[in-house]
Amino acid sequence: MRFPWEDSGDIDAPIEATGIAMPVAWLGRTSTDDQQDPTLSLPRQLHNARDALPAQCTIVAHFYDVESGRMDLDARGRGKAHEAFDISIARDGGIQDLLAEAKRPDRRFVAVICESVERVARRTYFGTKIEYELEQAGVLLLAAHEPMPDFDRPRTGRARKCATPTLARRVKQAVAEWYVLNMLELSWDAFCEHTEQGWNVGKPCYGYRAKKTPHPVAAKRAEGRTKSRLIPHPVEGPTVTKIFELRAVRRLG
Repeated sequence: MRFPWEDSGDIDAPIEATGIAMPVAWLGRTSTDDQQDPTLSLPRQLHNARDALPAQCTIVAHFYDVESGRMDLDARGRGKAHEAFDISIARDGGIQDLLAEAKRPDRRFVAVICESVERVARRTYFGTKIEYELEQAGVLLLAAHEPMPDFDRPRTGRARKCATPTLARRVKQAVAEWYVLNMLELSWDAFCEHTEQGWNVGKPCYGYRAKKTPHPVAAKRAEGRTKSRLIPHPVEGPTVTKIFELRAVRRLG
């Protein structure tokens, strides 16, 4: 990978001495719109990314999406959920637009920064695939929560040390994927237990109605929240029973 400032004449001079700023693209992502507030999450991510960059780096493009990080890469960056929010960041596109521009010879940036690697993807495979595609295009992927490369170190031909940072990044990616899977497993187990105890979720189906009771958790009960169990509807219930009899007992089509 060759940076623009390497054509300044003095390859041993610090970057800031060349007077050429390092152009960086910012990559952000927030979860589905019913789980997070993109108007707060995305500006926070951008703020943290900007603060982590060395003084000689400047963000020149903003790419972000409002979507799940567990989606297949081919489906990423194609949604329009961000249009439902008044997000105070001019958007240059999503992850697909970022990858497409990274491969162009006239791209505006030589590196990409995100707040943390789990913002790139919640699946390790897709996260490393995106990193690899950027690397093949000659674009460095940075993360605000990771140590920044020493851009001021004179470039004497020695390769940038990346073994330990790569290990740390892979561990964080694995932890991020584990966290999501663990939460899904715990949530599903809790949902099963909730159902086995006779509690209902959502609108009662035909033939039943919800009998509400105060929430067993004191804090939620103080907010007026309730839980409900299904009980037969006095009018619809007998109809469901009759339908079952006609179909299951009398075998009618």
